Amino acid sequence: MKKQVWRSAFASLPFILAACSPSQSAPTQLPTAQIQLSTSIALTSTEESSPAQARTEIETYTVAEGDSVSSIAAAFGLQPETVLWANYDFLLDDPDYLLPGMQLSILPVDGIYHQAGGGDSVQSLAAFFGADAQAIVDWSGNQIDSADPQVFVGQWVLIPGGTRGLRRRFLSNLPRGAMAVDPIEYGVGACPENVNVDIAGEGQYSWPVDDPTIRGDGYWSAHPGLDLSIAVDGEVHAADVGVVVFSGWSNFGYGSTIMLDHGNGEFSLYAGLSTVIANCGSSVDEGDVIATGGMSGHPSEPFVHFEIRRGEEFLDPSQVIQSEN
Repeated sequence: MKKQVWRSAFASLPFILAACSPSQSAPTQLPTAQIQLSTSIALTSTEESSPAQARTEIETYTVAEGDSVSSIAAAFGLQPETVLWANYDFLLDDPDYLLPGMQLSILPVDGIYHQAGGGDSVQSLAAFFGADAQAIVDWSGNQIDSADPQVFVGQWVLIPGGTRGLRRRFLSNLPRGAMAVDPIEYGVGACPENVNVDIAGEGQYSWPVDDPTIRGDGYWSAHPGLDLSIAVDGEVHAADVGVVVFSGWSNFGYGSTIMLDHGNGEFSLYAGLSTVIANCGSSVDEGDVIATGGMSGHPSEPFVHFEIRRGEEFLDPSQVIQSEN
């Protein structure tokens, strides 16, 4: 079958959760300087936050229409993970939960803002978050005595360069021979029985929507897929030949979801849907209508969250499809 490739993301899941913090997650409102930034900030440019304009305080930014976690981060000269981690109570480690009107805490540098618990020390925090202990002491806002570097219970500590894993779960790859999973855990989209269908895709993909414009977040570590613009009830197409191994509501934050097993070790996922059309166990050809677009996984606007997975690896769909042209 000759493919009509235009331009063409999320993989299986050994990143299921990774770490929290040594003691607790941050509350919705972190202590901040309460500097309200204008929503007219140029969120597609990092020029506004150059190193020469080094910030020292945590600021507050109100999310505007059209913002994404990655665009907000770029405007402040930060990595998107820093914005995501600092606003766990709003975003739950999922960039698609971003909504206009949210007030986000923006750290002055990349890293972690952590409220110390019992047993925490400068050294333990540095070790846990993979940071430099001296950088924690040297950050003036932490007010740590370099001669006696101690932190106390309840103290908020900025950890420059600190990182952590994600606290959310991703929908794992579901091979057709092992796709029958617990609907209580996975959601009602879980398929009731396994199938044995001998079809396989070609490993080449087309876009699942007519106009593959990115409207939400693009591909990055905490968002291993693309949010593609679509009208409510617009058609969503299979990106390659495959078997439907999940069809319906997902309990892992995707909303209504379809996953295809392409029979060659690769999977594709389509989330945030309005209606699922292709049923569990059915075979689909490339270009078949499998669902309609909606807002079930991201209430700010309609788009399809699209992932391509190769084994345990999440692939960037735009790079995959571009390389096939």
